[in-house]
Amino acid sequence: MKNSFIGLHLDFVGFSASVLCIVHCLALPFIVNLAPLIGLSFINNPWVEMAIILVSFCVASFALVQGYRKQHQKPLALIVVTIGFIFIAFGQFQDVEWNEILLTSCGSVLIATAHIINWRLSHQSSIKCAKFSQNNNS
Repeated sequence: MKNSFIGLHLDFVGFSASVLCIVHCLALPFIVNLAPLIGLSFINNPWVEMAIILVSFCVASFALVQGYRKQHQKPLALIVVTIGFIFIAFGQFQDVEWNEILLTSCGSVLIATAHIINWRLSHQSSIKCAKFSQNNNS
């Protein structure tokens, strides 16, 4: 288990995907008007949004369930990520654009937070296991 959160592991990838979702949601209203001028018209495509959500869901599901089952057995990260995806799901069915942005952004923040929680719990668990192993070997 690495000491740094930043690196090539699923919690960091999931955190990054969630941050990308937050940036997408918050910047979209401003970029939509400029997108055609700077070649970013694809950002307003609903398939881009669904792809980001799907990647976030797959990574979160795999990383957080693995962390729960194999590392820490504490459900906090799973609860937080579930609430985050519920926010995103409700945001997808809003007719008012600002409601969608608010709900989806809040959901993305919760998902990113769940990855940080999972990483910390897994890290703490691996430190405890290492100390337990050292004590038993001594």
